[in-house]
Order: sequence, then structure tokens, then C-alpha cells
Amino acid sequence: MNTIIRMRMKRVLRQLAFTFPILVLTVAVAAHAQSTCGSGSTSGTLCSPSSYTSFQSFLSAVFTALVKISLPIITVFIVYSGFLFVTAQGNKTKLEVAKRNFLFVIIGALLILAAWILAQIIAGTLLQVVGSS
Repeated sequence: MNTIIRMRMKRVLRQLAFTFPILVLTVAVAAHAQSTCGSGSTSGTLCSPSSYTSFQSFLSAVFTALVKISLPIITVFIVYSGFLFVTAQGNKTKLEVAKRNFLFVIIGALLILAAWILAQIIAGTLLQVVGSS
């Protein structure tokens, strides 16, 4: 029992020894980039290559890209669901599978749309509260 616990502890400590320095360096680099890019001098500083000026605009772009990627996928699954309806040929079990598939596709599409709308509402509200600076 003791050897199993020791082995697990060693594994956890190895994982922490590997991930903790990476996490600290990532946070330090991000903090340095945020604190020095706005000062005007670019020699020796790390500036963000991103064209997004705020976290809200970045999130909005991410959700917009996810919606644009998911729309063709949803279309493919709707066509597949129609294919299941056609190939069911009156078989009740196959019709149930086709109906369930269609229902899940519609629910997934509505969830993606609702997430995008919610992100747009939150971003708009934050821009009104904080300002567009």
C-alpha cells in the first residue's frame, strides 16, 4: 500500500515539476507583454502579435469562428438525418433513430446559436460598462 502511494506521489510531483515552470513563465510573459506594449518603446519588449485590443473582441472573434465552422457541420448532419429518414422505409426502429438524430442535431444547433448570442450580449454589455477604450 505504501509503495503505491509513493509511486503516485512521485508521478504527481514529476507532473508538477514539469507544468509549474511552464505556467509561471507563461503568466510572466503575458504580464510583461501587457505592461510594456502600451508604453510606445518597442525595443526589448514583447508585444502581442494579435490584432485584438481587448479580451472581449478576442472572445467575440473566437465564437464567431466557431459558429462559422459549425454551420457546415450542422448542415452535413441534417443531410445525414434526412438520409436516415429516407433509408428507414417505414421501419419503426429506424424511424425512431432518425427522429432522435434529427432532434439532437437541432438541439446542438440551437445550443451553438445560443452560446454565440450570449457571448455577443455579454461583450456588448461589457463594452457599454467599461467603455470601448
